[in-house]
Amino acid sequence: MPTSALDNPLLLPILGLLAERSRRPYAVFTELRRRYPYLRVRNATVYTLLETLKARRWAETGRDGDHEVLRATAAGAAALAERVEAELRNTDLTGGPTFMTALAYLSIMPPGRAASALRGRASAVADQAQHLRTALDNAAAPEIHMIEVHYLLARLDHDERWLTATADRIEAKKLHWPGQ
Repeated sequence: MPTSALDNPLLLPILGLLAERSRRPYAVFTELRRRYPYLRVRNATVYTLLETLKARRWAETGRDGDHEVLRATAAGAAALAERVEAELRNTDLTGGPTFMTALAYLSIMPPGRAASALRGRASAVADQAQHLRTALDNAAAPEIHMIEVHYLLARLDHDERWLTATADRIEAKKLHWPGQ
């Protein structure tokens, strides 16, 4: 359980949705459930986090006809970019919902910064894979007794290749970036 609303894992995707476009509060809740089925989304939590974003001035209210809508402010978009970069570089190297959600908002950063974050993660993944290879070499145990380490090593090797290739595509301008 997060000790602060700003630490809630739903904050990043909520802010990301508001950075994409203005939305009515209920539409934020509905889109979170549709797009992120792996996250636990509760109505009351979403509304609380929307109020937190407004209090921090990361989101503001506006009007769309007769309806109140919320949108990310410039400060909110900057905070989103910082959070995405931090999550890409520093979350659990085996992936998981936090990393996946940050990856979904990669384009909030300028291309060079995004490629750098991916390369930083690829480097950390490679270091972890090397650590596992050393552990396997020193274990002197049959493969079947270390099968989970072999599995994780294969995942890490895949992730390193994917992260590096995606950073290469960004730098070569082969991955479409909004605003380019």
